[in-house]
Amino acid sequence: MTLSARYTELSLAADLGEEVEAVWTSVSDRAGSYRVLPDGRCDIIARFDARQRPIADVTFVVTGPTTRFYDAPIEPGMGFVGIRLRPGCFERVLGFEPAELTDAALIGPDALSAWPDLELCVSARDENELVEGLAAFVRRRAAGNAFMLDPLGRSVIRAFHASGGRLRISEVAGMHDISERTVQRLVVKATGLPPKAFAAVLQFHRSLRLLRDHRLTLAGAALEAGFADQAHMSRIFQRMGGFSPARISDVPLVSLNE
Repeated sequence: MTLSARYTELSLAADLGEEVEAVWTSVSDRAGSYRVLPDGRCDIIARFDARQRPIADVTFVVTGPTTRFYDAPIEPGMGFVGIRLRPGCFERVLGFEPAELTDAALIGPDALSAWPDLELCVSARDENELVEGLAAFVRRRAAGNAFMLDPLGRSVIRAFHASGGRLRISEVAGMHDISERTVQRLVVKATGLPPKAFAAVLQFHRSLRLLRDHRLTLAGAALEAGFADQAHMSRIFQRMGGFSPARISDVPLVSLNE
């Protein structure tokens, strides 16, 4: 999930178990909007007034996987703390399949109705305590749920990641000696997205990294990311990000792991 320019990932995820891919914070210094990019993940988010101590006005948001960008309003001093869940772990932590929340979110009373113990995170003095509260919530939920994505599902997700979304469904099926229908079922179970949509999200993020971190040319990034050509990449950027590949300097990038 991409927020404002002050989006920061904390070095805590490794201590929180395999369910957590990243812990992040963001504080807005302006009024306007932030752009949320699709990443094939689900996030548990606490939104709060960062100008007050102890923290006040906490609203919980649980987001499902999205397939395109959207803009959300922000105000000066609006803070966010979030935990991004790994593919395959949403059901273990939150108790239902991610497909039930695809391109949707539960906000405020709806989130608390689904997970009342989120309320235990409210009495936090600062962002650190809010992070600790969300982490404790994830640990409690994971410990009380026996669901685990099977090894085959993990391997299929890993294959899509390792290829940066370039592998076809038929190729992933062949690698695992399973049917394309089984690949479809496993990916939807883990991510809430069909394999083609999940692969497209990974390809989009890989091309962003190739342009930003590796300084490839537009044509070079399109080729390396597996697009048919530069025009194809530009169309995907407009659909998923709402911007041109030539204009990504202000786009915060999230870390996506296997």
